Amino acid sequence: MRVMDDVHENRLLSRWAAALPRGPRPIHGIHEADAELVPLPSGGLLALTVDSVAEEIATGLYRSPYTAGRTAAVAALSDLAAAGAEPLGLLLSVGLPAENTAAVQGGVARGVAEACAEAGTHVLGGDTGASPLLTVTCMAAGHVPAEAARLRVGLRPGDRIYASGPLGLGSALAAARWLELGDVFSEADYRPPVRVAVGRALRRVASAAMDTSDGLVATLDQLARLNRVRLHVTRPLAELLHEDAARVRERAGLSAFTFLAGHHGEFELVFGVAASHEDDLDVAAAQIGWEPLELGRVEEGEGLVLGGRRVDGARVRNLLGDVNGDVAAYVRGLEALAP
Repeated sequence: MRVMDDVHENRLLSRWAAALPRGPRPIHGIHEADAELVPLPSGGLLALTVDSVAEEIATGLYRSPYTAGRTAAVAALSDLAAAGAEPLGLLLSVGLPAENTAAVQGGVARGVAEACAEAGTHVLGGDTGASPLLTVTCMAAGHVPAEAARLRVGLRPGDRIYASGPLGLGSALAAARWLELGDVFSEADYRPPVRVAVGRALRRVASAAMDTSDGLVATLDQLARLNRVRLHVTRPLAELLHEDAARVRERAGLSAFTFLAGHHGEFELVFGVAASHEDDLDVAAAQIGWEPLELGRVEEGEGLVLGGRRVDGARVRNLLGDVNGDVAAYVRGLEALAP
């Protein structure tokens, strides 16, 4: 449908879906879940997802094998968390370069192991081979009761919108790297948390959820399109930033919007809660010692409102491709779109 295909990435995924055979009993449509949910004969749903870290390595954004391994695992586990699934384990496929093979392998393994420890899960197996550059692909499997599974659809006008934590760490790393901001934020500082416990706590509480792997604005835009609603961020944008991201933003002299709109995200969860479940959210949060970050509300209409102004989500999401990956042009373009 056009409302989805305005975004280049959605169009690409829709073409894959049209070209490939789909399971006989899908419980959700294309784009409608962070993980693929498959009914099990014994009951419940098998949640499956896969993520690769390759572009980030090829462009030099990630230079540490540890970061590549940890991020690949966190990305896959984040998809399970958004769906409310309990991890069963991970599968890895790693392409290792010929130089410093053992050291690179050890770094990837440490990063994956750290993410597994945070999620309370483990690696089931995988595949490895040679590659000109390091690549790390992580597949995650999980299980969720059918009645507790969470999709990206389900938002209704009147719901409140929250994030699982402060945002902008992905943009902080990208800005520090590409804008050469010195030691204000290093790759060692980029450690997005694993939100599996939050995903579990939000079962039967959240009306819909999606992770911020592509940044907050892309996540909100996708949710607005899928649910055909307007998402109104009422909180000042600067208040949404992680303190480290705020420090980098100040050094860079850029708007908070640019740090929330950047394509490199941080794997927090964005979710809706109906008024009837607000008390349930308070209880669930208290049980795990977690504080959700309120963003705004769901309204009748369509699109996004941030900083008191309408924001063209498709332009934001398509911008990096439209400027052919030119970082300076991308930053200028985001600043021009800032409310």
